[in-house]
Amino acid sequence: MSLTLLSPFAGTIHPIEEAPDPVFAMKMLGDGFFVTPSSGDVVSPVDGEVTYVAPTKHGIRITAQNGTKLTLHIGTESGELKGEGFSVFVEPGAKVNTGDKLLTFSPELLRQNPKTTDACIVLIEELPEGKAVKLTTAGEVAPLAKVAEII
Repeated sequence: MSLTLLSPFAGTIHPIEEAPDPVFAMKMLGDGFFVTPSSGDVVSPVDGEVTYVAPTKHGIRITAQNGTKLTLHIGTESGELKGEGFSVFVEPGAKVNTGDKLLTFSPELLRQNPKTTDACIVLIEELPEGKAVKLTTAGEVAPLAKVAEII
């Protein structure tokens, strides 16, 4: 399994190990990366199907056409906002194409709330044994930029 990963966000990319939440940094939920956002637009990084949308609108899970399961988690502790500052444009069962708008959010609201951070996390769940996400770029990224590979 080798797969190129695209960023669903614009901003500065970071390795998952630097995530501000230890659950993500220790890869307890999967491997991936995070982006400090420069905008609040989130697009689908794959062709696939939306399988979950958090009731608080801060997370979306997509199963790509090749079976890869991705979770997009906007901010840390952002569920506490109960959807404030988020607008979701898809629902479970929706077929999405790479580049389709999934949601928008307010990075400023995440930054202003003392309990939340603006780290936008991409997790790859259920990686096969011996596989990992490796960043292939650093610094500023645009939506749909090639940013990592599963190797």
